[in-house]
Amino acid sequence: MSIKLIEKRNLSARGLLAKARARFKAIAEPAVGGQGKEREISIMDCCMSALAIFKLKFPSLLQCDIHKTQEPIKTNIKNLFKVERVPCDAYMRERLDLVNPRDLRPIFKDIFAGLQKGKSARKIHVY
Repeated sequence: MSIKLIEKRNLSARGLLAKARARFKAIAEPAVGGQGKEREISIMDCCMSALAIFKLKFPSLLQCDIHKTQEPIKTNIKNLFKVERVPCDAYMRERLDLVNPRDLRPIFKDIFAGLQKGKSARKIHVY
């Protein structure tokens, strides 16, 4: 019985977001252009914010930027996605453009492996 509880916990939204957050945390901060210029928002917050935009079904980055200060949206992004600072759309694009897509691959592999283990997906191959 405890195995099923562990599987459900790992396949829940909270469990999947925790996996994504752990993988995003492992992504190295991209090099900063210019001398003395420091990044204000971590790459992890940028990645989790991008995931929040997808999960909360915003049609664009700009729409998220407009609505991110509304209380229900702000609360969801802070509590569910654990984002400390939500970047504006231009800053998020600038930061995410520097991330190597290969660094994101392990996140998809983890999620699909969890789905396969929980028998939620069959015969999915991630190369």
